Order: sequence, then structure tokens, then C-alpha cells
Amino acid sequence: MIYSFKVRLLTVVGLFTLCLILVLARSFQLQILQKDRLQDLARSQQQRTVVLEPKRGKIFDRNGRILALSVPVGSLYAHPADIESKHQYAKKLAPHVDISFRKLHKLLKSRKPFVWIKRRMDQRQVKAVKALKLEGIGFIEEFLRYYPERYSGAAVIGFTGIDSQGLEGIEFEYQDLLKGQSRRYVVEKEGSYRTVPLKGHPGPLPEQYSLKLTLDSRIQHLTEEQLAHGVTEARADRGSAIVMDSKTGAILAVSTYPGFDPNRYERFSRAHYLNRPVTAGYEPGSTFKVITLTAALSEGLITPGQSFFCENGKFRVRSHTVRDVKKFGKLTLKQVLQKSSNICAAKIGMSLSPEKFDEYIRRFGFGSRPGTGLAAEASGKLLEPRRWSPLDHASISFGQGILVSPIQMLAAVNVFSTNGKRVIPYAVEYAIDSRGKKLQEISVPKNRKVYRFGPKPHEPIVEPQVARLINRFMVSVTEEGGTARRVALEGYEIAGKTGTSQVFDPKLGRYSSTRHIASFAGFVPASDPVISIIVVIRNPRKSPYGGVVAGPVFREIARQTLKLKGIMPSPDLDQGKETVQLSRND
Repeated sequence: MIYSFKVRLLTVVGLFTLCLILVLARSFQLQILQKDRLQDLARSQQQRTVVLEPKRGKIFDRNGRILALSVPVGSLYAHPADIESKHQYAKKLAPHVDISFRKLHKLLKSRKPFVWIKRRMDQRQVKAVKALKLEGIGFIEEFLRYYPERYSGAAVIGFTGIDSQGLEGIEFEYQDLLKGQSRRYVVEKEGSYRTVPLKGHPGPLPEQYSLKLTLDSRIQHLTEEQLAHGVTEARADRGSAIVMDSKTGAILAVSTYPGFDPNRYERFSRAHYLNRPVTAGYEPGSTFKVITLTAALSEGLITPGQSFFCENGKFRVRSHTVRDVKKFGKLTLKQVLQKSSNICAAKIGMSLSPEKFDEYIRRFGFGSRPGTGLAAEASGKLLEPRRWSPLDHASISFGQGILVSPIQMLAAVNVFSTNGKRVIPYAVEYAIDSRGKKLQEISVPKNRKVYRFGPKPHEPIVEPQVARLINRFMVSVTEEGGTARRVALEGYEIAGKTGTSQVFDPKLGRYSSTRHIASFAGFVPASDPVISIIVVIRNPRKSPYGGVVAGPVFREIARQTLKLKGIMPSPDLDQGKETVQLSRND
């Protein structure tokens, strides 16, 4: 009996000891070996990390007017597990959040611990939802990007997406500077049906950098207005215009029509977002003749007093015929530009070797990005000199067979306003940090990028005497006998050049006889330029000529901008006459 009792006692003690060892082993496994995994699992059930995008920096025009800012808004979220009657919640919320009952009910039935119901709600909706006092839902403060000027300058400024990421324009190009650093915080469950949505929130999120642009909202607005009128009047597909400070290169206005409202960008097609004055290439036509004449003069192949025979309107280049719109006989060099002879321009251009001509073309900035600081700059398209056929050589001389952007063409024409110096256009004056300090340069280590702002050094590319001569020739374009008589502005001397180019039709495999690009580029006042302007109208149906459809737009933009800048007309100049004869050249 005693033996039996001892056996039973030892057995019980042994079993107890074994159980204790198993419990201790399991405790060791859970608390030591699997601690990290179990903690992560607990957190996933009780917490959710939410990434909060910071408040983006502001964008200002040159006068301090706000072009883009971020306003605080509420974003509605839910913890589906904390909601008992999902049907009732969906029924109550649906009218206030503009979401269908079915979609809302599906969101609330989610097995996820955290779901967004609606991001960036307006104050009216936020107030209405808060008044319902529903458990298991809450608001997180986010920021909505707002553009006070709406359509004006939209293609330049661009817009941001739902997560505050820049998608177009300045917003995209300077994303790293404007966005700042994202912050994370925990949404945590307390008890059965209580949440603390802002537990661990780092407090107000600082702006990173703000940007001051060179744009002038007043000039931007009048440019948009005049371009829209010009495109409508010409019954054209679209148009582009740029206004630039001739001396510094500061871009005062960039307009494209039709445009879009960045506050409602999703309602417009992608085609409306494009900043065509910077991103789209076109064949410049006769505006390019100033480059041809400059190259030949600089190389000493022609002289200012030389005359040229224009073949009475027809000139054979191998098996092709180059035509002028009028049957010109002999023209002086000045008249070649004034009357815009394709034939004489072709003869002058072909006196240069392809390699030398290409060198001058590239010297003016064609074939490379302008470096304006605007998004998606086009470099254009140049044919390699070794591949030039005689027809290519002739065509390039009068601006066909070459692709340039309007900003490139304006920068090239501006050379003749600065005695031969190339002034690089720029769009951002400086950045502003959180302390209000103005910065001309910012380095971003993350992507090894350096942002530089403000004017850039001017590069002499043409002899001053040649530039001054072309300047005077360009003035004659807007005088009696020129192709841009309609551009003449009383009291001001305008230097410029018209352009009319045919559009290549890929379906036909040749240039269209019905589709054209009409343009005018120049600067004013010619003797001491203040502003340089280019206007490009695509597919005008009223008239194909730059002097007829683009010239009047240039004239009105120039007139109103000069008035804004306080540049008074000279009483000694009586260039402007309202009654003018239509010139059927450019």
C-alpha cells in the first residue's frame, strides 16, 4: 500500500512538473522567440499607420500674388470592425458624402481594419457628417491644392493628384521642393468602440519650400484673353503665346488656348494639360529667315547692300519647285526679310555649307532644351547635316524641315534685341524656405539634383553690328511694304518677323495645302526693347498668314503690356495707321 501510494504521488508530481515545463516552454516561445511577430500581429489588429502628406509650399507670381496654395480639408475614414449596423451607417452617410449606398455599404463591410470613405471633403460635408455623431468613423486633416487664378497660367503651374503629388507643370517639375517630407502616425483602437485617430500625430506639418515665379498675373491674364480672341477670330484649332522680358529673360506670361481649370483637371482631356509653348514642336516657317541671314552675314558670304534675284516667284531645286507668294524680281537684303522671299532665303542659306549652317542653328539654342525651368521642355528636332539633301538645305533656310518650340524661337529672335547676346528664358525667380529666406540654389541629396533659379549669364553669339542690322531689317517688316503692317503700333517701333508654314500630313506623306501654322515673333520698342513676344496660331481657317492672324494678337498684347509697364509712346513715331492694306505674303 505504501509502495502504491508513493508511485501515485510521484506520478502526480511528475505530471505536474511536466505540465509546468510545457507551460514554461510555451511561455518562452511566445514571449521570447515569437515576441516580435506577435507584437506586429497585435499592432495590425489594434493600429494602422497612416501616411500624411505635408502641406505643400505656395507658388507666387512676381508681384506676390498667390497662384497655388494648400487649404486644410477633412478626409473621412472608418474602422469597419467597430461598426455594428453597417446598413444603417451607409444609409445615414450616403446623402452627405455623395457616394451611393451600395458602394458605401461595400466599403463598411471590408475586413480591413481601416478604410478611407472619402478624401478631401468640403467643410459643408464635414460639418454634416460630424453632426451624425457616429462611432467608428472619424476625420483626418489633409490638404487640398487650390488655384485661385483657375485657367490663367494653368499649363505652366500644373496641378497635383489626390495624394498631393505633382502631376503637371511647376507642381511636377519642383515636386521635391514643394512637397516636403511625408509624415506617419498611428490610428489606434481603444476599448471596444472608441478610436483615437490622431494619437502619435507629429503636430502641424511644415511647408517645405515655396516658389516665386517670374509670371506677372496681369500680363498673363491679358495674354490669355487676346490669344483666345485671336484663335476664335481666326477659326483656328489652337494657339500659343509667350511674353518675356527682353533684357533678363524673365518669362512674364505663357498662354495656350484652349486651356483648362487645374481645380477640376479631371474634367479635361490630357491634350489640354500640355504646355505647348514649351513642349510642342512646330516648323517655324519664315520667322527662321533671321537665322539664315545672320549666319550668311556673319560668315561674310553676303553684304548688307547686296541684291538678289528672286526668280520671279519660282525656283527649281533638283526636281522640286520653291515658290514665293508674289513674283519678285530683284530684292535687296533688307527686302528679302521685309517681303519674306522663300527663294532668296533658300539661295542665301545654300551659300553656307550644311555643317556651318547647322553650327549657327545650334548656336541659337535649337536642338537642345532651353533651360527655362519649366516642365517637359522640348529640344526640337534637327536633321544631321550629313543627311541634308539640296531640298532639305533650301527648306531649312526658310523654316521648313526643322522642328522648334515657341520658347526656342522667341529666345532666338530675342538675340537681335540684345546686340547679339543669347538670353536664356527662365520661369522661377527664387525659392523661399520656411523662415522666409530667399534661395537662388537648392541641392537635393536624395536625387543628387541641384535647382538653380533667377537669370542666367548672357552669351554673345552674334557680332553686335550684325545683330543691329537684322534688328533694323525686322523693323521694316512692320513698316509700309512689310508683311506685318497690321502689327504697327502708333508711337512704338516694333521689330519682328512673320511666319507661315505648311503642316506635314502623315496620311498623305507630304505637306498639306490646306493646313498651316501662322506666327509672329518680335520685340518692342525696337531701339531699346522691353518685351519680346511670340504668337503661334495652328490651322487658322480665316487666313494662313502670320501677319494677318498672329500679328494683331501680338499687337494687342504688346500695347497692353507696355501700358502696364508705363512705357509711353514716342510722339516722333507715327508708325501706326489703322487703315492698312492686306499683304499676301506672311
